[in-house]
Amino acid sequence: MTTRVEIINDFLAINVKEGSTIQDIVEASGSALPFGCRDGECGTCIVEVESGMEFLSDKTDKEVKVLKEICSGTCTPNSRLSCQMKISKPNGLVRLKY
Repeated sequence: MTTRVEIINDFLAINVKEGSTIQDIVEASGSALPFGCRDGECGTCIVEVESGMEFLSDKTDKEVKVLKEICSGTCTPNSRLSCQMKISKPNGLVRLKY
């Protein structure tokens, strides 16, 4: 069973298995979504989850800290670091915008 991930900016839609990381999905798909440190420390890969948050892993402590430091009040509850996210459930739709 898969979950569909749509990267709105790139007009990409990919069906992926539970446990897949967003970083791996982006790199395999050819998306232009940028990554920096790939470890959740720089904030380069901030995205907005337009829908499907319930199909993603919870925010890590590191992710919460970095978003708070980098966004200075500009992030929304749907802001995420794409390098820290995994698909946590099948049969869903996740829409991301960067």
